[in-house]
Amino acid sequence: MPARPPIRLLSLPLLTLFAFWGCTSLPPSPPREWVMLKTSSSTQYYSVRGTTGGAIFDAIDRNGLFDNEARRAVGLTSADWSIDWKGVETQRGSCRPESMTIALALVVTLPKHDQLNDLSQSVRTNWQRFAARVAAHEQRHVDIYLNGAQKMKSRMEGTATRTSPCSELESTVRRIWESQKAEIERAQNEFHLEDEARIREGQKPIQARLGVNQTRLTAINSEIRGLDQTLDNLKRQRDRTRAEIGAVKAELARSGSSLASCPQSRPPSGIQTLCQQYNGLVAAYNALVEQDNGAVSRRNSLAVEHNRVVAVINDLLEDLNWAR
Repeated sequence: MPARPPIRLLSLPLLTLFAFWGCTSLPPSPPREWVMLKTSSSTQYYSVRGTTGGAIFDAIDRNGLFDNEARRAVGLTSADWSIDWKGVETQRGSCRPESMTIALALVVTLPKHDQLNDLSQSVRTNWQRFAARVAAHEQRHVDIYLNGAQKMKSRMEGTATRTSPCSELESTVRRIWESQKAEIERAQNEFHLEDEARIREGQKPIQARLGVNQTRLTAINSEIRGLDQTLDNLKRQRDRTRAEIGAVKAELARSGSSLASCPQSRPPSGIQTLCQQYNGLVAAYNALVEQDNGAVSRRNSLAVEHNRVVAVINDLLEDLNWAR
């Protein structure tokens, strides 16, 4: 008897079972996202000129950026919020949320130097570092806004589970809207305080060195003023002594003598007195000249130190400017 092919009895039931399960137990479709968050960010620039740190920061101050609390700012991030939502009141008096769109438009304003090619290498390097710090600072503001907007979206999504009339839902939405924006502003202010504290801490070593040099400069200026008064007094004394020497020489001439008579072993008594006066006056004059030379030398040394300290102070002030 010839062999028969094997019988596959399970094929049809298995296919039927699979088709039946597929038709009656499809997985539920994902819930529709009813809260949409739309964000945008743009960057604009204001012009800065100047080839020194002082001139650059004068230009920044003149352009007059201010934040929402009237504080002067080098960079600025402004936010424009809007919200649009719809709900449908059902027959049972509850509100079914239909759609909500939260929009946040951010505008970042940064400084931009118009004369980079005119800057020295050191000033250009300082400017580029400074501009990068300003941009990073404003990016942190942007991040706070975006994180806050995401949190607002999450909180708004939670309102979809509430069972309440649309008027109550509207009050809830408004409360979340205002409280979340206030929370974002608190975070922005906290960041400002933290960043200002960090800047102040970074400025402390520069300010300490600046204080030491300014104290030294004050002492130098005070000593120079004292030396100037001494030199004026010495000049008056020299002029007076020179006049007295001239008077003695004139008296000798009227006596029919001269300074050549003074070295004689026994000049006449009147001539001898005049010679002694003359010698005493010359010695006094030479002592005044010596004092004057010493005061001038000291003043010259102080003038060199004064210029050096002023240069150090100017450099420190430049560093302090860039450490904003």
